[in-house]
Amino acid sequence: MIEQSKTTEQLNKEISMLRRENKELAAQLAYHRRVFREVNLALGKANEKVAFAHVLPADSGGSKPNEGGQAAKALAKTFKLTEREREVLRLIVNGQTSKEIADNLGISKLTVDTHRKHIQQKLGVSKQVDLLKLAMQSGMA
Repeated sequence: MIEQSKTTEQLNKEISMLRRENKELAAQLAYHRRVFREVNLALGKANEKVAFAHVLPADSGGSKPNEGGQAAKALAKTFKLTEREREVLRLIVNGQTSKEIADNLGISKLTVDTHRKHIQQKLGVSKQVDLLKLAMQSGMA
């Protein structure tokens, strides 16, 4: 059997080398995280611009003067919602009850009602009719 014993000095050199490699890898990870955040932010802004381009009229001559502005404002408000809240809003717009939404999403009715409350708070509406109207203006309906 081959005896593999290393001296304390050899082990300390290996530990130092591994620590340097670890620092380099940590720096690379931090750099990639920063780049990822910047790219993600840029993509989010690009998606917003694309969404607004679909809502705003191509030429304002043929449409009502404030129609595009209202749609853009409504769409901007929906960007405040989380993805789950947007999903719940789509189901509300489709005419589903809280119980049906809960069954579809595999969550409780109370959770759906909480999402509905948060949606109404974020969009600044107090009635279901206003919520549906805003969703229609933003193009969700």
